[in-house]
Amino acid sequence: AVFGLLAGLIAFRWVTRPLRRLTRDIQAFDVDAGVPALPAPPAPLRPGERDELAILQHSFAHMAQRIGEQWRQLRQQDQQRRELVANISHDLRTPLSSLHGYLEVLALKDATLGAGERQRYLSIALAQSSKVGGLAQALFELARLEHGGVVLEPQAFSLPDLVQDVFQKFELAAQARRQLLAADIPAGLPAVQADLGLVERVLTNLLDNAIRHTPEGGRITVALRAAGDDVEVRIADTGPGVAPERRAHLFSAPSALDSRRLDSGGLGLLIVHRILQLHQRRIELAAGDAGAVFVFSLPAAERRPATG
Repeated sequence: AVFGLLAGLIAFRWVTRPLRRLTRDIQAFDVDAGVPALPAPPAPLRPGERDELAILQHSFAHMAQRIGEQWRQLRQQDQQRRELVANISHDLRTPLSSLHGYLEVLALKDATLGAGERQRYLSIALAQSSKVGGLAQALFELARLEHGGVVLEPQAFSLPDLVQDVFQKFELAAQARRQLLAADIPAGLPAVQADLGLVERVLTNLLDNAIRHTPEGGRITVALRAAGDDVEVRIADTGPGVAPERRAHLFSAPSALDSRRLDSGGLGLLIVHRILQLHQRRIELAAGDAGAVFVFSLPAAERRPATG
């Protein structure tokens, strides 16, 4: 009887061992404690596996792995959001303090200021106001892009014509800095199928970023190339380039603004990244001899057969 009892206990523990292991894994998976402890990756199930406990443990391990990964992503996004708010607060405080200071001087010393001084103070106040307005507009666009407030309206259009139109926007700014805007566009490029307004915003942000980071006498080149069923866009400048420590996270919110400067171009790159994500495309920082080289592609429009 004793031998049978011992054998029964050993058999019971051996049979219930997978259930106890599953119970320990479930108890250890505590989301409220922070980042949950993940069970070991499950071994592949044998073909035709019929053990319900083994199937249940395998399914739980897969579910825990997915939940843990999603939890880490949520914590990372929350941290990025906090850093973004802190950086934006810093960027807003600087021009607002300057704007308030010059307006206060104008209000208190208006009677004693000469016409030249009054005009200089007003010019500085207007410049700071323009910076605040530009940052607010960029934040509004970024919020719409991230929360689904933008709906794509794709259409076929000529990308070389759009590049020339965007060049006209920056012609005076480039001349003031003695910079050369160059377009490398081969003949016979197909039209692209994309949202015209959003693609114009992408080119505008990238060219604005290139002009501000290229020294006087530099060169900014926009090159278009047919690449299979796509049209590749390459925007290169002769500026200092991007620091190695910023390359890995260049298009994420905190790193794009870690310079704590309003004119850093961080929000502009974020907006470019989100717009291209809407088009199921991505932007990359390519290797170049000097400066920064941004590369992305757009789908070519379908060529309709000629009729008549």
